[in-house]
Amino acid sequence: MTESAALPLFYKESPTPFDTAFTSGGNVRWMGVAGDPVPYLMRNDDAITLMMLACFVMAVVSIAQSRQFIERQIKYFFRSRSNAATTVGETAAEVRFQCILLLQTCLLYSILQYLYTCEYISSTFVLGSPYQLIGIFFVVVCLFQLLRGALYTVVNNVFFDGKINLQWIKSLLFLAALEGVALYPVVLLLIYFNLSFDNAIVCFVIVFLFIKILTFYKCCSIFFGRLGNFLQIFLYFCALELIPLVSLWGILVIIGNYLKVNF
Repeated sequence: MTESAALPLFYKESPTPFDTAFTSGGNVRWMGVAGDPVPYLMRNDDAITLMMLACFVMAVVSIAQSRQFIERQIKYFFRSRSNAATTVGETAAEVRFQCILLLQTCLLYSILQYLYTCEYISSTFVLGSPYQLIGIFFVVVCLFQLLRGALYTVVNNVFFDGKINLQWIKSLLFLAALEGVALYPVVLLLIYFNLSFDNAIVCFVIVFLFIKILTFYKCCSIFFGRLGNFLQIFLYFCALELIPLVSLWGILVIIGNYLKVNF
């Protein structure tokens, strides 16, 4: 038997110039029209999922580590200014956990603003990534929190005692941390459970009004002691709380309009 006859048949076959089974894949030319790209959805974004998971872990750890502090804050929250001096100061760990929850509040606000911008302003922006727009909103909200605290400090030091001002700043920090915990389920339902944006706005307004009512009450009990001078209290609250918040929302809307793609 010759050597060629001993070889299997597929060893003796050689590729023909017209046989596509033996051609390299690098020379293939696909025919057709490119399809539409898959739209961006936050629920499919791994980075957003990690952020939401980190927020959940931070909230659980903060509540677990500061349970006694939260109970003490609730116990003394509705006391008048005369009884405020008996409150126990926060430890460094409790202040640190509140600051972490404050950053979580800023992050949730930035995500809500991004979703609002995509829903009512535009879904296409000049930025290359949605993280950039969320990051811009996050920086603006954080700067607003710092400026609000500075504004309260400057104004209150003119009219009130420093110890009372410190108590007010601590109350603002606690309420901001509480707001982040309350907003977390709203953002979670909006991203992962197909909550309509109209219902999400209703939930957000409920949380927002609840926190502002508590803030207004705490402002009255700390600085004014009674509700007799309602006009003075209302003007103070509007000038230092509501007007800056409206200004913040206007700035965020302007940023969204400026960065959108105009067709």
